This record gives sequence, C-alpha cells and structure tokens, in this order.
Amino acid sequence: MADSASHHIYPYRAPRRLTQNLWQIQGSLKLPIPRNMTIWRAPDKRLVLYGVIAMHEPGMKAIEEMGDPAFMVIPHRRHRMDAAYYQSRFPRIRTVADTAMAATNFRIDGSLKELTTAFGIHAQRIPGTSYDDVALELPIPGGLALCVCELLGNVPGAGIVGRALSRLLGPPQPGCGVARVVRYREVVDRERVKAWLRELAGRIDLLMLLVGHGEPTLDAESVRSVLSRASDQV
Repeated sequence: MADSASHHIYPYRAPRRLTQNLWQIQGSLKLPIPRNMTIWRAPDKRLVLYGVIAMHEPGMKAIEEMGDPAFMVIPHRRHRMDAAYYQSRFPRIRTVADTAMAATNFRIDGSLKELTTAFGIHAQRIPGTSYDDVALELPIPGGLALCVCELLGNVPGAGIVGRALSRLLGPPQPGCGVARVVRYREVVDRERVKAWLRELAGRIDLLMLLVGHGEPTLDAESVRSVLSRASDQV
C-alpha cells in the first residue's frame, strides 16, 4: 500500500470530467506551475493513467471508483516522480513507456505498443524531441483526444512573478503553444516537429487537446488552430 505519510503529496483538485470516459486531475508543484493527470477508461472499465499525480487515499479511491487502473504511461523523462507511489498503491498496474526511457526508482513493464494491442490507442514518442515526450490519441465519442505532456502547454502566469515567467519562458503568443523553454531545451529537430504538428493540424478527427501543464482545448476547430499556430512557434 502506498504510504502518503512518507511520500510528498502536493495540492490537487477533484477529477474533472471532460467527456464520456475521460477525466483530468490538476495538481501542483513547488513552482507555480499546474500539472495534469489524464485518466481514460476503456469499454471494459480498464483505466489508462497518463502523468500520474500522487494523492491521499480518498483521491486514490476515487480513481478506483472510475474503473480498474490497468496501465500507467510515463509521459516524459521529467514526469515520473509519482510512478513508484502508484506501483505501490496498484501492484497489478502495468507501467509502459518509450523504449528509450530508463527507469530509476520504479519498474517499466513494457512498451507503448501494449496500449495499441489492448485498446487501439496510437501512442508514440513525439518525433524531433528529447526527454521521451509521449503523445496518445485517446478514443472519445466522435473522434480522438490528443494527449501530450510538454511540447504544448497553456499556463497563464499568475501575479507579477508568474506573468513575467510566462512572458520569458512560455509560448511567444498567449494561449496554448510551444513554450520558449521547451523549444530551446527539448526540440532537437525542428523540421520533424513542425511536420508532425502540421499533419495533426490537418486532421478532423482530433476533437480535444490535453496538455501536461495548463487548460485543455475542448473543440475541434480550436485544436486545429492551436496545432497550426504551434507549428510556426517551433
């Protein structure tokens, strides 16, 4: 059983239902930056957890009430501090990640291909990036929700310091996009990233865009607009 007394748990909010069988939980970090956990439920009630956030026992039980936590996706090399906590709390959960990622204090059970085999979820490391940033295409009513960790973000600054940091490190334009700090630190092949974003911007089946930091984009037209604009920011 996970021990919340020995594992630091940052503040978090109650689950937010985005659509049928899809939720996000917003948490926090030491820095004034929100982080999101995405929960997707398959027709057989198995759950896929992306970007997990450690919670106290009532929060963990709320996940169990949604379904059976079957898979945990490590979405990014810098987003795994709560993985061991979840493995302790849910011993049967399978942890999947990009094949290039190395584990530290937790185990990796398999590759992203398991999500395709189990649920038909397209999962891939975003081309042209470092840090093993993983994107998922999650089935939702009428289409798909694109889920990414850090390449795209939507974090408005709060207060004088927050606004200054947002202008310095965030996207060149307000709203969801590629933050400057991500472009400089994580984009290693700009043309490949641009091509990936442009291809996604042309698709009509992407109805939502979920990011690791910031608010989701919840209509198809806005998703295409964000992806098109982001391709110009890389």
